[in-house]
Amino acid sequence: MSSRTTSLLAIAGITTLGVVAYAVYFDHKRRNDVDFRKKLKKDKKRVDKSIASSKASLPPEPGAASDDELREALEQVKAEAVPASPDQKEAYFMTQVASGEQLAAQGPMFQLPAALAFYRALRVYPSPVELMMIYQKTVPEPIFKLVIQLTNLDVSLSNPSNSSIDDVDEDSSPVRGPPSETSSQEWDKLST
Repeated sequence: MSSRTTSLLAIAGITTLGVVAYAVYFDHKRRNDVDFRKKLKKDKKRVDKSIASSKASLPPEPGAASDDELREALEQVKAEAVPASPDQKEAYFMTQVASGEQLAAQGPMFQLPAALAFYRALRVYPSPVELMMIYQKTVPEPIFKLVIQLTNLDVSLSNPSNSSIDDVDEDSSPVRGPPSETSSQEWDKLST
């Protein structure tokens, strides 16, 4: 081995030893010194407080939409007529996707209109789940999140779950006892 390699290995070894020694010293001090622990806690609280205040002072995202804005936009989209024939649906779909892409390229101020265009296209697409997976890969994340919010809002508005447990008809599902031993054995035979 040359002297240069030996000296580089020695320097690397000493540096590694120094880092490990400092880590051991810091851990020992953290565990055993009460004043040091208090100082660390104060520093952590100060950092957490400054992070919270900086987040609070930041203005909201320019394209961010409130729930009321989303509800209102969703109601407008629902009021629009959906094309009837497959050819019209295809043309409508292509128009809405192109419009959504153009709006998405214009910046964060146009995120909600872009999301609405993508949502309109989603409404007429034959397999919406497949289209959502395509959107997830191709649409910018803030716009995709808005499309998801619109979809969730649409589902929650169209299927209100105002029914309580008392409204459920008790005769709709028969009361069953514990499964019998023979049915378990039959299941084991089927699964093997």
